[in-house]
Amino acid sequence: MEHNIYFAIQPLHFVSRILGLSPFHVDPSYTFHNKGGCTFCHIIQETVMILLLLYGSYNEVLACVAYSETTFNLSVRVVCIINILVSSFTGALALFFTVTRNRNHMTNVLCLLSRVDNKLFRNKSKQSAYSQHRSHVIMQLWVMLLLHGIAYIPLFFFSDDTWMSYTNVSSEIFRGVIDTVVMLQYMNIVLMVKQRYQLVKHLLSESVTTDDANSSRHMDAEYCINKNNNKIFPLATNNLEIDTSFNNLYTIRDLRLICSELYDVLHANNKSYEVLILFNVITLLTITVPTTFYGVLIIKCAIVDNGRFQLYLKGVFLLTDCAFMVLTLLWLAMCCQRTTEEIRNVFICIQKLLLYPNTLGWSTSEMKSFSSQLKNSTFEFNVCGFFTLNLQFFCASVSVIFTYILVLHQIS
Repeated sequence: MEHNIYFAIQPLHFVSRILGLSPFHVDPSYTFHNKGGCTFCHIIQETVMILLLLYGSYNEVLACVAYSETTFNLSVRVVCIINILVSSFTGALALFFTVTRNRNHMTNVLCLLSRVDNKLFRNKSKQSAYSQHRSHVIMQLWVMLLLHGIAYIPLFFFSDDTWMSYTNVSSEIFRGVIDTVVMLQYMNIVLMVKQRYQLVKHLLSESVTTDDANSSRHMDAEYCINKNNNKIFPLATNNLEIDTSFNNLYTIRDLRLICSELYDVLHANNKSYEVLILFNVITLLTITVPTTFYGVLIIKCAIVDNGRFQLYLKGVFLLTDCAFMVLTLLWLAMCCQRTTEEIRNVFICIQKLLLYPNTLGWSTSEMKSFSSQLKNSTFEFNVCGFFTLNLQFFCASVSVIFTYILVLHQIS
């Protein structure tokens, strides 16, 4: 049975649909029989989810204001309230965007990627790539489920045995899951684009390392070797215009079109999610600071006052929760940085090919045009103009977290 590109992200779409973060159908090949009914049901689901989110946040703010533990001082209380408000706004905005500006985003992006795959892959390798990415998506979901279980389930044991306390914990878990799924949606599109840029890069780099025209001719009529992981990526030839006089696999026009469409996918994905990513990062920073500070204070009080083992355990779980959030930010920054590097590597390969005239029959003027296109379309994961997602931003965020923890310590 042949699968289309929707097969690769189907598990993530299933989870997103349960949370109301995706339309009922995003498969480009799906034909609606009752589109109006599906849209109406989706709007009802979004409304219910937003109301539940706001109700839980209201209870959380009241509980935070009424919390009277000595270590939970005014500074920590204010930052926690800001985090609850920002996180709730992020979740509500994500749900609202799903039925408005981002309603057709996933379908359109999958259509663009499918069009690229028809040019870049042979049918058999396309199925293999989809199955491989589906496995990665399932693994991501299991890892996130495990980490959320470690971070949130202990909250039930440390909470009061009251209905309001359980409601607040459930609301916090709900907000955390929504933020995580939004992040996974964004990152999986980025990772799919990154993989396709890698294929283009390996095709070009293989041409650079070929010693003579004869070996270049037989370099790969069907395969492009990925030397980083020793896997073979079969390529499509039947859907491309082949200039037999030069014995090349792809014309410059084909590769320029592929890179242009991949750039369009990244741009559309970043445009749709940049506001949500901005508030996600703010949420992460505002919760990491008070949670880390509060966890350290609990452990410190337990040591000084010879407290119960339960206090040590609570402090450890709070710090574990912070570590999970910091690692999530690190993964986001690393994926974006590596994708940017892959785009840059394609440009470098074209620059190297300019040193070998008539490689694969491509003229110098064609390669210069391709090089100019890549140079002018260098992509950066800029979020609303405030910052760029890369490792430099991650290091700056960690330094800000530690700075404000020290400020809270001095104030206390």
